[in-house]
Amino acid sequence: MCLIVDANLASLVFGDQPSEDFLPIIDWLTSPKKKGRLIIGGQLTEELYGVESARRRILRLAQAGRAIFRSPNEVGLEREQVIATGECRSDDPHIIALARISGARVLCSQDKNLHRDFKNLKLINLPKGRIYQNAKHAEILGHTSACHHSLS
Repeated sequence: MCLIVDANLASLVFGDQPSEDFLPIIDWLTSPKKKGRLIIGGQLTEELYGVESARRRILRLAQAGRAIFRSPNEVGLEREQVIATGECRSDDPHIIALARISGARVLCSQDKNLHRDFKNLKLINLPKGRIYQNAKHAEILGHTSACHHSLS
């Protein structure tokens, strides 16, 4: 029950006043009745921390046990494996790598090339990746227990 948020939406998701489309994500990550977790690591951590409001919110999520950090080395090694497949169209193989090592299968992003990569069964499968872009997609939050960091 994990989510990856692409840096292209950091200010809309993690801003001091998140966009209405991303309020379901904030609720899912913060509600004691829900089991959401944010997965970050490697290059994505650096990208998200470049947005001050995102850095503050992620640190609060981490203190609450709702943000899981994967090591830069682990993400970097898997990134090389992703690149070696020749399947990655986007300039975000680090995000595909993060999904593969964590089991996260929900991505919040507006990057169409990354969407194609995240849904490419040669890159991510068992189960396949799903994309969150607006509040209409709230039902996909927590759609799978593939993530290796589900709350008990």
